[in-house]
Amino acid sequence: MLRAPNVGQLATLVAFGVLNAQCLLASATSLTGSVVDDGGHAVPGARVLISYAPAIKPPSSAPPVITGPLAGTAVTDSAGAFRADNLPPGQYIACAEALGYLDPCHWSTTAPSFALSAGQLISGVKIVMAKGAILQMHVDDPQQLLAPVTGPVDLNLQIHIVTAKGLHYSAPIQSITATSRDHVITIPFDTAVNLRVLSAHFAVNDQAGAALSAAGTTVSTPSGMTPGLIVFTVTGKK
Repeated sequence: MLRAPNVGQLATLVAFGVLNAQCLLASATSLTGSVVDDGGHAVPGARVLISYAPAIKPPSSAPPVITGPLAGTAVTDSAGAFRADNLPPGQYIACAEALGYLDPCHWSTTAPSFALSAGQLISGVKIVMAKGAILQMHVDDPQQLLAPVTGPVDLNLQIHIVTAKGLHYSAPIQSITATSRDHVITIPFDTAVNLRVLSAHFAVNDQAGAALSAAGTTVSTPSGMTPGLIVFTVTGKK
């Protein structure tokens, strides 16, 4: 039969709990920093991604910056500042996502890296995001062939930007209706990239009514220009 602990045992349990909580607080780590554009201006509303640094050096064919598993996230305030708490001790890399700006982990050759020890606070981490062109793509689905999705990616029909190195970056779904979808992604200015629609189940035409080529099409936007809307139409099942 189970017995309730006596007063002495309760005191010991409480003391142990307090000590354990103090140890956890002592080992907690924090990070503060800012996100700015390549002109030094604050980037408000950027999503900061704090990932573990990979334990193994990536091959030369890897993306500009390789990251490990995601450890934490934060969002910058109106001044571009962010704070992340309760990160385990370890080696980290900081990336950032914001519409109209290029994530340095995807498009730059470097991104901020740092090591956190137990109980340490690191401040002044700066993430620099270059400005880019916002590429918008509209997918018409007049026959309502596409199944509803709730996330930013539909594995049955994806739109990718492919770099000269063959790296694929997905253009996430920004909005969706019963008969259409809108995708958006930021691409570098003055840089040719390949735009591809990937689907094993659906036939898709371009805005001229021609079937899309599996090789995709080249897109390039001069500095300071806004690319025009690109329209695709789902015409049937394969």
